[in-house]
Amino acid sequence: MQTTYVPCKDDPAPKSVSIVGCNSVPCNLVRGTNVEGRINFNAVSNARTLRPVVDVQLGSIHIPHLLPEQNACKNLVSGQCPLEKGESATYLLKMPVKKSYQKASLIIQLSLVDENNKTQVCFKIPANIVD
Repeated sequence: MQTTYVPCKDDPAPKSVSIVGCNSVPCNLVRGTNVEGRINFNAVSNARTLRPVVDVQLGSIHIPHLLPEQNACKNLVSGQCPLEKGESATYLLKMPVKKSYQKASLIIQLSLVDENNKTQVCFKIPANIVD
């Protein structure tokens, strides 16, 4: 089931986003669980490496969020690094939602960037942190 997402302003959008348990936004992210999803995209240029960049927007505040696995190539479930321009790939997102997180409404932006800091794919998901 595909999840509705918001494209990033100047960066390439995914072909599809599928967050487990979220068919419509905002997604409810349950504290103490892991968010999993599949992001299907086409490489916009050749990329030897990929790393996830997550920005959490809470009101007007932007907070960088590090994912446990910083080598996004290890989380490709289709396609593999190096990617060639136009090649299709699917990234498996695994993001812990810690019990310590406060309940809040936020916007999560996920980008995959290559070794030249070029964004290969980017999208935003409105979400609520809930129990």
